[in-house]
Amino acid sequence: MPGILTPYLDDGYTWLRGNLHAHTTLSDGRLSPGEVLAAYEREGYDFLAISDHDRLVPPDDYRDATRLLLLPAVEVTARGPHMLAIGVQSIVEPDADRQRCIEQAAGMGAITILNHPNWGVGYNHFPQERMEALRGYAGIEIYNAVIEWLEGSALALDRWDRLLSSGRRVWGFANDDMHWPENVGRGWSVAQCREHTPAAVLEALREGRFYASTGVTIDSVRLASGVLAVEAPDAQRIRFVGRWGRELAFVDGPRAAYPIGGGEGGYVRAECYGAGGRTAWTQPVWVPE
Repeated sequence: MPGILTPYLDDGYTWLRGNLHAHTTLSDGRLSPGEVLAAYEREGYDFLAISDHDRLVPPDDYRDATRLLLLPAVEVTARGPHMLAIGVQSIVEPDADRQRCIEQAAGMGAITILNHPNWGVGYNHFPQERMEALRGYAGIEIYNAVIEWLEGSALALDRWDRLLSSGRRVWGFANDDMHWPENVGRGWSVAQCREHTPAAVLEALREGRFYASTGVTIDSVRLASGVLAVEAPDAQRIRFVGRWGRELAFVDGPRAAYPIGGGEGGYVRAECYGAGGRTAWTQPVWVPE
């Protein structure tokens, strides 16, 4: 079927795993920046963004002390719902008009991610109408691990499908939102990178060349002759999802292929389920109506 667009590469890349949301003792985390870096090194991560609240921790201060690729980041916190700015050169002033924050970050070549939409007793930290009104952000956290210990839902697939179904092309991210050691290694993104550099990671995140995971590994996401094929060696079921979260098909096992027919409602994404509730989510493949 002509006109299908996939963010994924067929070759010439390496999968790199990382977390984009971590706090230190410089804001409200329990570990120092050095201890945070050491924790993610022990877990075998490739990249990390320390994203303290309304404060930039300069990566240049720590590059010589770690093998991790460090991305400069800040969590815009005051005066509104929280959002990550990844790839910034300075802090983003926390304007109550979050559109201005997105534009500040874009002016520095950064991407923005809307955080933990379903946090709180009302499951509404980031109201849907605000997410729909904003423009120019890269995506939302579809999984935020620290909310497992707080009120609300760590998952926000419902919010993501509502945005996608209304025509918004935004990506889904999984992050630890690490505040204390127990949060490490609960949710991450794995990016297709052409080079082993922070710039290559940021490019992959901007373009949607990554998947989000809480423990399932995806080896490949390929589109050929209108068929979307996913391989995830530790998946027990792979499920394909279309507009408004509708299940299109599923296959039990680590490999699945879905022939795109055009009636999916604008996009197809895959969910890979493993043992113990672990899951990985691909980014959407865009389908002509």
